[in-house]
Amino acid sequence: MDKLYLVDSSIYIYRAWHSLPDTLRNSAGDSNNAFLGFTDFVYHFLHNERPKKLVFAFDESLQQSARKDVYPEYKANRSPAPDSLKRQFAWCREWIGVLGIALVSSNQHEADDLIGSLAEYHRSDACRIIILTADKDLAQLIREHDLWWSFATGQQFGYRALIKKFGVRPEQIADQLALAGDKVDNIPGIPGIGMTIAARLLSKFETLHNLRENLDRVKLMKFRGSEKIMQLLREHESVLDISSLLTPINCHIVEMRDVPVDKKAADSAALLALMEWHGMDQGRQQKWLQLIGSKAS
Repeated sequence: MDKLYLVDSSIYIYRAWHSLPDTLRNSAGDSNNAFLGFTDFVYHFLHNERPKKLVFAFDESLQQSARKDVYPEYKANRSPAPDSLKRQFAWCREWIGVLGIALVSSNQHEADDLIGSLAEYHRSDACRIIILTADKDLAQLIREHDLWWSFATGQQFGYRALIKKFGVRPEQIADQLALAGDKVDNIPGIPGIGMTIAARLLSKFETLHNLRENLDRVKLMKFRGSEKIMQLLREHESVLDISSLLTPINCHIVEMRDVPVDKKAADSAALLALMEWHGMDQGRQQKWLQLIGSKAS
């Protein structure tokens, strides 16, 4: 079975930005800590996996998006990326391109939606989807034979493992998040309902739509406080009109249908020039040149 690796690039850039000192500099004197940490991640991933099919998805700063149209406060709790980090995002994209790896980004859609669409279009009995991320939201994309993989921590969750972790099927996670809310993305939820109670509700009613059609039956559920939960759902049900439109990942972005996913040969001269400009030592340069000279398997 083929494997298509879909990489949530921003997670690994931010991780490096926060973990490596900003005293690291390139030839122009600019901080390149996030770039260097990201390239280390890419090296270890390529060296260990030798992928033939892969796409790196990058977030762009979206002034307008479908989710912001629904709820202008969506992700409003996040500070804008500083110019130093924006430069490093651009360098990371350049690095991936020089390696001969497909990359996708959009000024209209988030990286999650690009990954979801790529997974939807390429998943088959002959192709397994592996998503590299640390974002729980992307767990909703996992189907039988797929894998959610936090490369940095080594955590891997298949379909059955995600059911055990979340208490619902991956297909239900968007509804679970709509009920519980998501502080990371500033998505409102029903006060007093967390992920555990949301899982119990969805285990009983299957979908958010069915739950809303049968709110009067919540008080009959056999857990402490079920009547109070029913009251909270009734009092704050309008929240679900918003959150239920924010949490599902869009898996039907047509532009993703024609994205090439096969890895191409790297541009060794351009790669060497970038390594020298970013001040990579000889040992690191040698490892990269050996890697791109080896055949993917």
